[in-house]
Amino acid sequence: MLPFHYVLRNLWRRWGRTLATLLGVALISLLVVLMGGFAQGLERTAAQTAADDVLVVVGASGEHDLIRSIITRNHAEAVAASLPHVHQEDGVRAASVELHLSSRKGDSIAHFRGFTPAAFLVHRRITLIEGREPREPGELMVGRLAASKMGLAESDLAVGRDLALENRTWRIVGRFAAPGTVLEAELWGRLDDVMLATGRTDVSCVAVRMDAKENMKRALLWINRNGVAYEIAGIPETKLFETLERALRPITLLAWVMAALVLVGGVFACANTMFAAVLARTREVGTLRALGYGPLAVGAALLQEALLLGLIGGILGFWAAGLFGEVPLKFPMGAFYLDLSPNVRLSGLLGGLLAGLGGGLIPALRAARMPLTDALGGRT
Repeated sequence: MLPFHYVLRNLWRRWGRTLATLLGVALISLLVVLMGGFAQGLERTAAQTAADDVLVVVGASGEHDLIRSIITRNHAEAVAASLPHVHQEDGVRAASVELHLSSRKGDSIAHFRGFTPAAFLVHRRITLIEGREPREPGELMVGRLAASKMGLAESDLAVGRDLALENRTWRIVGRFAAPGTVLEAELWGRLDDVMLATGRTDVSCVAVRMDAKENMKRALLWINRNGVAYEIAGIPETKLFETLERALRPITLLAWVMAALVLVGGVFACANTMFAAVLARTREVGTLRALGYGPLAVGAALLQEALLLGLIGGILGFWAAGLFGEVPLKFPMGAFYLDLSPNVRLSGLLGGLLAGLGGGLIPALRAARMPLTDALGGRT
């Protein structure tokens, strides 16, 4: 086999072509990471929002759409007070009567949620990161991705700012996080305030946290017995968000397909570079063969060059992806952060290696199969 320093020397001898190839592979690696991060972030947001011990009571005709669901407030409060097997803390039942609606501000659309204090017992991922929760009329707290969802600057939804929405002015008093969920893109106001601002006399749902997952079926049985009287239906939150996952699946699949297409393009680009290298070094290949190096040794040296380019380019892409930080993106049902975790970034490194392997394999075989007389004569 040819010594490894021969491979390094050849890369340095053609530094212009080597640099261009490295930058190309690094860009391919970065694009693979971004496409993968988009798909992973979207999948995670849809999958992690639901809790397996939360039951959602909706209107009988709106099982899979909280915005279209309608329950009279009296019925919702009766269900919240009567539903069995509900978790309690300090005598407070974890049953939150809520109003969900889409609200428009110019060209921006926000998801508005009217809530009661019991919501914090149900939606346990909510963490206040700045300010406080709404306590007085006209107060609002916003998720850390609400600005991205609405296409606004972060400063527009800062604590202390006013927001004109639903024909009234709201004072933002807090910001919250709910990592990995669609809740982070929402605006939360007190239920009474939201109902008054929107002129609604009904609510959307009752979100209930069970005292044990095993009691979910008993609660659903109670709802089935009383559903006609209250005009309600019950659905586990996990099942509710399965609909969202199915709706997003084509988008995530498209992102993975685009990542694969980028990788295929990288293979062809690397192959083109290595073919050019073989054609430019035909006599060198013939000389090596005449000195006693076999076809396998010559082909392996060229493949090592391609793999080394792919490895270094993949490392550059891995490093560049780490510089992005948290990148928020919006989609129709909310917003999410690109998943640029080490596991996703490793897919870019692997993509660089695959680009090097795929791009170097055929040129290496071409060099190995080249007749000695043609190689010495410089004929390709």
